Amino acid sequence: MPKGNPKKPPGSKKSALPPKLLSSWGFVIFGACGVALAIVMPHLLKYLFPHPEPKPRVDNGATQQQQQQSSPKAVCAEDGPPEHEMCLAWHKAGYCRAQRRGVSFPSAQQVQEQCARTCGLCPNTKGRNPPKPREDRCSRDNTTAAVPEGELNRLFERIKAEYPEYEPTFLSTSPYVLHLKNFISAEEAAAFQSTCKESFERSLAGDQLNPVRTSFQCWCNFGDCFANPLVHRVTRRINNLTNTPYDNGEDLQVVRYEPGQFYRVHHDQNTAVWAPQGPRVLTFFMYLNDVPSGGETAFPQIPSPSGKGHLIVQPRLGHAILWPSVFDERPMEADERTNHEAMPVHEGVKFGANMWIHQFSFKTPSERGCELTYVNTVGRQPQTREHEALVAGRVPTYEETVRAASQSKSLDPDTLARLDAKFKRGGRDQV
Repeated sequence: MPKGNPKKPPGSKKSALPPKLLSSWGFVIFGACGVALAIVMPHLLKYLFPHPEPKPRVDNGATQQQQQQSSPKAVCAEDGPPEHEMCLAWHKAGYCRAQRRGVSFPSAQQVQEQCARTCGLCPNTKGRNPPKPREDRCSRDNTTAAVPEGELNRLFERIKAEYPEYEPTFLSTSPYVLHLKNFISAEEAAAFQSTCKESFERSLAGDQLNPVRTSFQCWCNFGDCFANPLVHRVTRRINNLTNTPYDNGEDLQVVRYEPGQFYRVHHDQNTAVWAPQGPRVLTFFMYLNDVPSGGETAFPQIPSPSGKGHLIVQPRLGHAILWPSVFDERPMEADERTNHEAMPVHEGVKFGANMWIHQFSFKTPSERGCELTYVNTVGRQPQTREHEALVAGRVPTYEETVRAASQSKSLDPDTLARLDAKFKRGGRDQV
């Protein structure tokens, strides 16, 4: 048999392409048709045989009624469900406006559904800390003092009577120093330490590094800290205990004292009455761990309950102490009797957390970028032209603030609201 290609039948035409190439093109064309059919077929079937869309899946076993209750419309209703307990912190962190990265952070939609009032999404509500023009960043929105004249001592007596679960004890009553046990859990204390672990810096005194204070500090002014559920829970517990607004408290400051570190005798009141937040009126200090030796809090001008020496408080996990920075009868004036110091740590490391509470909102001007919320201020009037320009016409004068605090204790909430509105319209002298 001869070798080579077999002969073609008579009359057949010679192909212009090799047989192998023709076979390859066939596969390509066949595959393209299959892909096109796969794309078109679902749409064709949906057109020919329409059916209703499935209802959205309800997560976590929630009923349709529960989903409706979490909608903005339901939260806005007068008799609607309460907002989520994290709403204040979420708003402060900016979650009302945009979704933040991270698994633990809620989406903007979740926040808007559960925090409609705080986010300002309800009709006729401005929400928490509504925006203002840049030039009004240091205005005082609420002119009602948190602790008016004659109310400071009653505040301490009320806590003593209403919170037996913390075993409240007066270490002093002139001035008041209140000691609490089991105020913060070990889990909550650990949350403070862990969120601040990478954020400690050398502590400041008088707005600068100072040899009188050698510890480390972490301002809990970032979302991972103040929006941590455990940290926020403690913050709200302090608000409820002292009956002061969330926004009046500064961001918590976590402190760390290593062996040999200390903070010499000082006073916490460092803010002028004419600043938008007004003076610091209360200090709430929590101990976040046991300290083997040293690290006590000492009040050199307050006698010890035993009558021997001055008052010294031992650092114990979960314990807290509360004291005033002003007088009961003069709540805009510093009470120097509450000078205190953090004594040197001899063994181990001491962790603690401060909250300083002001007469007026601190967080509102702070979040607007007011320079007067992160510097010390003194005197009965601004000391510089720059500071005067920030508060002129936006914050009551020293005299107006003192007079309002002396009268507000006898005024009802409606009258106080009316006076606040009158001040914002310019009628500041009629209190």
